[in-house]
Amino acid sequence: MRKLFSALLCAAAFGAPSAFAANLVTDGDFSSGTLAAWTQSGDTSAQTVGYDYSGSPKSNLFDMVFSDGAYLSPGILGQQVNTSGQYGQLGSPWHDVYTLSFDLQRYHASMTDPVVNESKVLFDGKVVWQQTNTDGDWTHITITNLLTYHPQTWLQFSNQNYYDYTAIDHVLLERTGVIAVPEPSSALMLSLGLGMLLAGCAKRRRSS
Repeated sequence: MRKLFSALLCAAAFGAPSAFAANLVTDGDFSSGTLAAWTQSGDTSAQTVGYDYSGSPKSNLFDMVFSDGAYLSPGILGQQVNTSGQYGQLGSPWHDVYTLSFDLQRYHASMTDPVVNESKVLFDGKVVWQQTNTDGDWTHITITNLLTYHPQTWLQFSNQNYYDYTAIDHVLLERTGVIAVPEPSSALMLSLGLGMLLAGCAKRRRSS
């Protein structure tokens, strides 16, 4: 039985990566020139897809990017991705780990107005990255150790800008690992056992 369990652990640790998907995001580089694969919400009045005309040192005139100049309220760009994976089912002792990466640029159109903006990334409804009042050229951002228990998970980018716009490109979401998650009953038994052990040690100290 112990050998079988060890074999299963080896299979999970070494066999699972071969089943990892490349990019779970559809049209993450916006090469289609549209947002057909994405869902827009919030202030969408300034959300566009087009060539990178920023003129920054790292800009590429032939690269399609997503731009958002939302002002009155955050503009949200999202996509529901398939995150079921081999181990991502609720109740499984193993769960998938995801890594998200993307390129972000903040173009400040005015040299006199203050830089006032806020960007967030939400994964499964939770804020996993946030940045405020920044200005700069294209920057590569990586967010690791993302977990979800749902077969489909929302990935959302929220942007609000007052004197500039935010551009996003090369969105990549990959299943990059597997983590062991104890079942609630096992975790409860473990905590109870530790509690009894600590109580016993404290009783011995008092009696001695």
